[in-house]
Amino acid sequence: MFENLRTADIELVPPAFAQAPSAARIREIILSGFKALEHGKRFTGKPGTLIFEADGEIVKIHAAVEMAEIQARQRAEFNARHESELGIYHPSKAWFVVKTGNRCWMGNVMQVLQPLHMLMVPSELARALDLLDQYFSIYIGFMKNQERVLDPGLSNFAVDEEGRVFYLDDDIYGWDGFSSLTQTIGVWFRQLTDFPEEFFGSLGTIVGKWLSVYYPDSEWADIVSEQVRGVFVANADQSLRQERFLRALADVKYGKQAAEDAPPALYAVPQDAQQYISAGQGKVAILADIHSNLPALECALAELDRRAISRVLILGDLVGYGPHPSACIELLRSRDFAIIRGNHDHAAAVGKAAGGFSAGARWVIDWTVQRLSKAERQWLGSLPLYLDGDGWLAVHGAPQDRTFMNGYVYRMTYEDNLQNLKDRDIQYCFHGHTHVAGVYYDKGKLNGHSVADHFALENVDRSLICPGSIGQPRGGKVGLEFAVLDTGSFEIDFLNLDYDPSSVIEEMNREGFPGQLSSRLLIGK
Repeated sequence: MFENLRTADIELVPPAFAQAPSAARIREIILSGFKALEHGKRFTGKPGTLIFEADGEIVKIHAAVEMAEIQARQRAEFNARHESELGIYHPSKAWFVVKTGNRCWMGNVMQVLQPLHMLMVPSELARALDLLDQYFSIYIGFMKNQERVLDPGLSNFAVDEEGRVFYLDDDIYGWDGFSSLTQTIGVWFRQLTDFPEEFFGSLGTIVGKWLSVYYPDSEWADIVSEQVRGVFVANADQSLRQERFLRALADVKYGKQAAEDAPPALYAVPQDAQQYISAGQGKVAILADIHSNLPALECALAELDRRAISRVLILGDLVGYGPHPSACIELLRSRDFAIIRGNHDHAAAVGKAAGGFSAGARWVIDWTVQRLSKAERQWLGSLPLYLDGDGWLAVHGAPQDRTFMNGYVYRMTYEDNLQNLKDRDIQYCFHGHTHVAGVYYDKGKLNGHSVADHFALENVDRSLICPGSIGQPRGGKVGLEFAVLDTGSFEIDFLNLDYDPSSVIEEMNREGFPGQLSSRLLIGK
């Protein structure tokens, strides 16, 4: 292709900045300065990309993408216009079309910038953190404003002579719920071995700052934290970097406590929670969707005490819908249970219900927020978004949902969620959110749904298990629902217990709750 480029027609497309190089200058750069692509070096890029550099200017040609002239011109003009609007690219960048005979390609030209990955030097820590502060501002701000993502690799960002950071990659990608960014942070834990631990704490502070700017009062800071907690670390040093990052990220959310101040009473996961679903651990109770129904919760816990079951896994939504949020929180705080956060818990913690809540649910969240103390809301907000162990996962929503608490497992989604478990080598997923007890499962090429009172999990390959709801069942049965798993046989029993909901309904009516919420307690759906 080089010989073709010597005689090719080159045409800049609008809008190009006033000092954009001429077609003759672009050809001169092409003829004098081919640069080989090398991973981790100064010039990186996708296969099929040609890079040329001369006298402080760089030309990039997408040689692997050949197209018709009109298509190339339209694409190049769109890229130039769109990139100008986004404001994340250096203002010197201009697009052009290269044509030789019937063959046509797109390319762009701009000033040479310093790639960010070449500037991560431990001896210049302050500069590295300043550049990463700009990097996270660009990345997180772009996600918020465009609902798409950039390639988070540091080689895709660069710095100009004024110390400003810009995005380099010509491509933009679909929304991924921060997974690319958190995996990249995990790579830094493993690769930036010469940086001190406090550097990673500073990174956590920076990420927390920009999340609070662009996603205030949302679950995304917690989702990022949970995703970073789940990245692979290979040794103790990498684990310490991860811990420093997560601690600093949490400090942004909760605020650093002065030495004389009492720290917030945050939730602590039981030390043996990861072993709850391990073989031979006895019986484990699975509860979900308590929804501020104190009589139902007290009845369920009395039954567990009668059965001498002390290991309890609660799948979120302690509050919402019902009239006893503080009493339920205090009762659960008095027990050493493994608890995760549901969407209603999160809404109460941040003080508002986001999209996806019905009008009645939003009304109860507003009512609940006014009645919870700051400490109770902080405690709800400190509940983890998921728990897991060897071969098992517990979420409020659905395993394929990146927010952990908003997706549903039901007949239209269960196959995709079972495939998600297969892809992640997870055998059991315990979830709430639907308020309907049962098991979706697959075995070989077959899958199905069981609503039986007893199910042998060992007889299937993978399973999605919902224990029903303590406070507001929707499967057609009145009362309260939960499940008990025997980790010796991996058989699970789904229980339905009677209790008297009259006091709950009376209080809901007295407080002016939407009528459909109390009527559900009488019909079980």
